[in-house]
Amino acid sequence: MRLILDTDIGSDVDDALALAFCLRHPGVELAAVTTVADDTVWRARIASTLLRLAERSDVAVAPGVGWERSPSGVRSRWDGDSEGFELDDASFERGGVDVLLEATPAEVATIGMQSNIAAALERDPTFADRVVRLNVMGGMFGPLGDEPPSRDHNLVVDPDASVRSLNAGMPTLCLPIDVSFHARLLVAHREKLRTGDPLCRALAHLLDVWAKYSKPSANVAAILHDPLLVACTVEREFVTSEVMPVTVVRHGDACRTFIDPVIGKPWEVITSVDGPAFADFWLETVFRS
Repeated sequence: MRLILDTDIGSDVDDALALAFCLRHPGVELAAVTTVADDTVWRARIASTLLRLAERSDVAVAPGVGWERSPSGVRSRWDGDSEGFELDDASFERGGVDVLLEATPAEVATIGMQSNIAAALERDPTFADRVVRLNVMGGMFGPLGDEPPSRDHNLVVDPDASVRSLNAGMPTLCLPIDVSFHARLLVAHREKLRTGDPLCRALAHLLDVWAKYSKPSANVAAILHDPLLVACTVEREFVTSEVMPVTVVRHGDACRTFIDPVIGKPWEVITSVDGPAFADFWLETVFRS
């Protein structure tokens, strides 16, 4: 399966974990990585570093739309405090939107905001016809404890782009955050990564950095939001899904997903996950040499 990964790697560590899954699963043909958010070049350098550690020079990396209002949140910086984990000083000849337009037809997995996708549609409306499927990490259809809709970071950071992209009629697979929160990488998984190859050890390092700021609950190293989405492009045994009529609208300063049988477009929505089984599967996949 040919895939473009569109990512805000460098904030929550799960983007790096998702990239590693794409690199290691034999069913994923990773065509390109495009970055999005407030410092897309820095984020592209992180992706480039992980690709080098995985010995994958065949994957294009391109910085995309740098949106100045995009809050980076807590950035798990590749801070170089462990030997061999220094961030590459890479340069990039092409922009992310150019690569999106050139690398399709392909599936696209968006594990950040929708800014690059909206920009590609603005430049070339036929881009929608070349996206085999848009795989979206975001949306909320069920309860998420006491968290407000603004917790749906990927869709609310650039709400205009979300409305433009997600109503464009592309075949869509959606992993809502009320489902993905049930997929958790444990400390035991992180410790296993330390015994692996350079890519695995780099992921363990990033998980350590992320833990300094995110303060996860005891025994939890990270939430596997983004890895679960990319896994759903090739593996479904850990999840259930349902086709729903979905529309995306601007709601104040945020963006909301709604079930709307009148004007909604058919999306495949992931409705449940066996979190522990998936975490074990993710580790088995990434630990492959």
